[in-house]
Amino acid sequence: MIGHSQIHIRIPARHCPRSSGASRLLRLLCLGCLLAIGAQLVPAAAMAGTSERVWQHSGTIMNDCAAQLGSGTGHGVTCILGGGLNLLLDEGLLYANQSGKKVFGEHFQVAGSVGWSSASFGTGFSGFEADLDVVAPLAAYGASDHGGLDQSLFFQQGITRWWDSSGTARNDLRYGIVRRFRVSSAPDAHVLGFSALFQHSLELGHQVVVPSIDYIGRWGAGSFRYFVPTTGWRGAHAGLEERALEGMELGLRLDLTTTVGLNGTAYQWEAEDGSGRISRGGRLGLSWRPHPWLALDAGYDGTGEESDATSLGMRLVVPLGPTAHRPRWSGLGLAGGGGKTSSEQLWQPVEEIGQIRVAERASSVAAAETEVTARFVQEDFGSGETIAVEVSLSAPATHDVEVIVRLVPGTGSNPAVPGEDFVDEPVTATIRGGTMSTVVSVTLLLNQSMEQPRSLGVTASLAS
Repeated sequence: MIGHSQIHIRIPARHCPRSSGASRLLRLLCLGCLLAIGAQLVPAAAMAGTSERVWQHSGTIMNDCAAQLGSGTGHGVTCILGGGLNLLLDEGLLYANQSGKKVFGEHFQVAGSVGWSSASFGTGFSGFEADLDVVAPLAAYGASDHGGLDQSLFFQQGITRWWDSSGTARNDLRYGIVRRFRVSSAPDAHVLGFSALFQHSLELGHQVVVPSIDYIGRWGAGSFRYFVPTTGWRGAHAGLEERALEGMELGLRLDLTTTVGLNGTAYQWEAEDGSGRISRGGRLGLSWRPHPWLALDAGYDGTGEESDATSLGMRLVVPLGPTAHRPRWSGLGLAGGGGKTSSEQLWQPVEEIGQIRVAERASSVAAAETEVTARFVQEDFGSGETIAVEVSLSAPATHDVEVIVRLVPGTGSNPAVPGEDFVDEPVTATIRGGTMSTVVSVTLLLNQSMEQPRSLGVTASLAS
């Protein structure tokens, strides 16, 4: 199929008088006055407070690291690197949290972690991955006799960035409502939560509804999640199609010490081969975090079939949010375990939602070749300017697809003229496999004799 779009070419700029030197000077003076007024509007106390806090924080870090240099150069360097990164993260999060708290209240927060995916090593991709959530409070009520909040209601929005087996970056959004409350009137009573989140894949458009229940206690946490897809098969890459899977998971996390955790999950999912059969199994994992930014994991994932697998790995993860701590080697943390619950856990975002699980199958049709469309990025252009045309497919290309873009006269009483307003020659562009669109730049001819705006069209078709 051939896609078509239309815009108008503006009259050349010769009709517009150039600004005189005096007018340019006047505009510069006005701009300077506006900048000066804006500088006066910034509260000096706030600026001073921020600078003073940063300098005090930096001074504390340097004093601590200077003391550690006496124990060895390695200790001092580690202290400086860790303290500097913490300062950068703290100030960035502080700014985000302060801005959010002004709008949503004191319980607004940005939480999660950022890290590096070892699966991307050697593929040419960046490897950056993240699991971030924003908590926007909607209501806080039911204060108990001890002064703590018993219940919370908040909106959660987050993103999981991950890498699939082909080395392609994926970004899965999630957003929804979360309700948490304590199970008794005790100040450190366990916390129960109910939530309904919606997942959406930015790249392929998969959509999943996730109702869940969470329980947070002194020795760990438990959860139940049910994943319900609302979309069907969609074109992916390398001649494949994908569909979001339906499934449920019952998870339990035990905090054996402050750094050692045991995770167990029983699950039931549709098979990833797209056959529709049900796969039941469980995962068991042991994690040791001797440092807040380093995790050593060992795990087993089994269904009683040939798909059983064991894993052993190391992750570099930088935690964000109110539960983050300064870099400090803690060893096994034998003094921990069985800690008290806190009011912060009432506002803890729903965790372990993660990426959208999908089934794959060979593409039955070349979905990328069913339709091609073209549109001008802007509504109008001036004669002689460079215009941008976006060419799109109806689904992600299964392979590199060549398309032909051609400018044509538009409709109406004054269409553009080939050879006067534009070059009447086709332009070839390539839409890369795994993507849905590309942008083509074409320069119009400068037509000084044009007295009225002219309409210009564009068409796009698949190369034969």
